[in-house]
Amino acid sequence: MTDPKVFIPGAARAADIPLSRFLPPLPAGVVSTWLADNLEPGAWLLDPYGASPHLAVEAARAGYRVAVAANNPIARFLIDILAQPPTADELRGAMAELAAARRNEERLEPHILGLYMSVCPECGAQTSAEAFIWEKEAPTPHKKLIHCESCGHKGEHETDEADCELAASYQRGGPHRARALERIAPSDSPDRQHAEEALEAYPPRAVYALFTIVNRLDSLRLEPGERRALEALLLNAFDRANNLWRHPSGRERPKQLGAPPVYREYNIWRELEASQALWAGEGEMVVLTEWPDAPPEIGGISLYEGRLREMVADLGPLPFQAVLTAFPRPNQAYWTLSALWAGWLWGREAIGPFTSVLRRRRYDWAWHTEALQASLARLGGQLESGTPMFGIVGESEPGFNAAVLLAARLADFHLEGLSMRREMGQLQANWRKGAAAGSESDAPDLVEAAAKQVLNSRGEPSHFSLLHAAAHAALARGLSLDTNKESGEQFSELRSQLEQGLTYRRGFLRYGGSDSSLETGHWWLRAEGEARSPLADRVEIALVRHLLRYPGRSLAEIDRALCAVFPGLLTPPRRLIEIGLASYGADAEGAWRLDAVDQPRARRDDLREMRALIADLGQRLGFEVSGRVPIEWRSPDGEVSQRFFVIASALVSEVLSSKAPEGATSLVALPGGRAQLALYKIERDPRLKQALDAGWRLVKFRHLRRLAGNQALTLESFLDLLDLDPLAEEQI
Repeated sequence: MTDPKVFIPGAARAADIPLSRFLPPLPAGVVSTWLADNLEPGAWLLDPYGASPHLAVEAARAGYRVAVAANNPIARFLIDILAQPPTADELRGAMAELAAARRNEERLEPHILGLYMSVCPECGAQTSAEAFIWEKEAPTPHKKLIHCESCGHKGEHETDEADCELAASYQRGGPHRARALERIAPSDSPDRQHAEEALEAYPPRAVYALFTIVNRLDSLRLEPGERRALEALLLNAFDRANNLWRHPSGRERPKQLGAPPVYREYNIWRELEASQALWAGEGEMVVLTEWPDAPPEIGGISLYEGRLREMVADLGPLPFQAVLTAFPRPNQAYWTLSALWAGWLWGREAIGPFTSVLRRRRYDWAWHTEALQASLARLGGQLESGTPMFGIVGESEPGFNAAVLLAARLADFHLEGLSMRREMGQLQANWRKGAAAGSESDAPDLVEAAAKQVLNSRGEPSHFSLLHAAAHAALARGLSLDTNKESGEQFSELRSQLEQGLTYRRGFLRYGGSDSSLETGHWWLRAEGEARSPLADRVEIALVRHLLRYPGRSLAEIDRALCAVFPGLLTPPRRLIEIGLASYGADAEGAWRLDAVDQPRARRDDLREMRALIADLGQRLGFEVSGRVPIEWRSPDGEVSQRFFVIASALVSEVLSSKAPEGATSLVALPGGRAQLALYKIERDPRLKQALDAGWRLVKFRHLRRLAGNQALTLESFLDLLDLDPLAEEQI
């Protein structure tokens, strides 16, 4: 069993599946790594939320049996389709049948493509546009994305009069909109108004296109595999058809229904064609059963259709050996759209109790705490004391983290370890079933102590989310909670107590903070006497040692090793490791070694050369040179004019914290290969920025060599020429 405070980095997935923008971000390998470190294959696991299809499928492929409760019908379908992905032949067959379907006397494919017909500005040919670009509330689109089928031209262009007339010919209302609503809620349903509001996320042309297709489904002669494949293709088209796609495109993750200021209206048929490559699966097929049927011991998924609270009533004696989950984040957009999509694909009966999401528009963290706590508490009688729970919080932020930690504590799970990689929005936590021994400690005192401890350990000003996580972990472990109060009320109280614990009077200060929010700026200590050396410096040292001791390892191996050295809230940013490797390492097809120029002997020779060069240069310019750390140039009257700190690393923090004599210029000389690493540290530590603003200067070895070779150099020209090779120009 590994240290529960060690962050598991995982790896980027080869490709996102459709709807990924709504799913919890879950790096590949996190689940299988945790399982391999903690449980034997064949163990029974429970995922109480079913929010991430990747989690259950990865666990099953690793040889574990996973029971999943999934109330959202779209979440169930994603698990099903990811566990047993359609073949390329099934997808092609489904698209061929759909394309050949008739609408009156016309085939469906040219009819849908014709809805987006436009003129290519390059060759004048008619072509079906890839997308149209709209400004919110505008009556017509103002731009179009063209990939001409005749000449191959591709680009963004202004729309013409014909484009605008075509778009305006589709109005809200009509039989297609009525059909879209009827499959969700009949006209006399109390949910009808909510369904109408949700349908506003779809442009009229998209509604027409989608329901021209949906109306043909029952007439198609499809094999079961092709039918399932077509449902997958349509699901992606349903998502691509709404107005939540910002232009220019980015990696946004919408939480609320509402068009961005400028959005894309995609060509539905082109999206159906493109999604074939997204759904086609080549991975190992996973055995999938319906709860309570058990998959084989070699691994598989047993899927429950409904809420955890109904599943718990049917659990029986089955002993789960762990709870493993990606916690869901409140997402009105995804949950509301899921209700629409389920009704469109399978009829309103398929929505079932999930239809309640149509009525709710706002979710806050107090509400989410109550929802999480209620579901986790239902597990109480089904789990043996000591059962582990591993939870992943994707899109980590203070409110989400607090809701998860408080809900687990109230449901009698004891927090054993917490780790966070803030920059990638990932928090990982390990619990054991069994109540923590609370105390009557004052909550603000616990907050103060935890925040100071994490800042002292990190040794550098840090983001609020790290202090917040440390404080809530301390509260989860050590505070007695009033079980008579609602969990949402306790969430609000703890938020207030956290604010009381993080004040200037209690020893904290902020760089770049704001009175309106605790989450801005960087937090630091008024008294930093107990603080360790900066985390970024310690990571640099550990990285170099690792390259020396274990040459030939991959980035993934190095990342995981450094996460083990710096666990919990010390987990180093991935970017820091990558820049460190680029600074010190040599990459041979993914195998990293310490670069030859950074071998200890080579760098010692380098330092010796630079010290001699700086001494000779100072004497040439008429100074008396003395010292080693720093090297000082003194004028004839004995005043220090220049101070040089010569280093082979990017450990600039201690140097920049030293105070210069009045009137002296202080310089740090370092190898050019350290430039980006030094700049990264300066960007993440406002104290270092202040030092540079106060007059410190950083100069590369190579630039000093060039200056030393200039025989016409004077002190004035030396100072002027120092900035001609800035650190920012060093590329990685």
